[in-house]
Amino acid sequence: MKLVLVHGIFNTGHVMAWMKKRFEQQGHECFNPTIAPFDGRHGIEYAASVLKSAIDQRFGNHAEIVLVGFSMGGIVARYYLQMLGGAERTRSLYSISSPHNGSYLAYLPYPSKGVKQLRPNSALLQVLDRHVDGLSKVQLYSFRTPMDLTIVPSRSSHWPLASNKVFMVPLHLSMIFSRRIVDEISVSAMGYPSLP
Repeated sequence: MKLVLVHGIFNTGHVMAWMKKRFEQQGHECFNPTIAPFDGRHGIEYAASVLKSAIDQRFGNHAEIVLVGFSMGGIVARYYLQMLGGAERTRSLYSISSPHNGSYLAYLPYPSKGVKQLRPNSALLQVLDRHVDGLSKVQLYSFRTPMDLTIVPSRSSHWPLASNKVFMVPLHLSMIFSRRIVDEISVSAMGYPSLP
């Protein structure tokens, strides 16, 4: 399976390197592009267009992929699926600690369009919630931890359209270093039932 790992804000693709290595050990082909600029200053729409270009360059225009989006990366992946036609080639999206309902931490005074778009009830999140028809053939998953201090409240990662699962992992960034989460994604990406 071709897995595309989408990093979050203030990171590069390198932050997904541990997860990439684990997936590759399990037989998956992985791609962890860097979506620049790292602080989302041009907005989610721009980041999603960069993601689309990176995927098309790596895998062509039609090969089936699985998306794994961490934090803001999950919202970037959603925009790619819903607004840029990515759903046509995507089997599954696994969002990890992504603020589907926004995060109050995004009200901190940081001059980034992408950060502002992650506020609760932002115009961008409302657009995504309205344009969901194209997701009907994509398997959607949302993983979160109740100990998340970045997605505030942590329940904001609950996505009604997705299969939601809670992992008792300490802190936000630790989610992409969880062996349990990697195994969960690997098993279900291959079409097997999820782990208990």
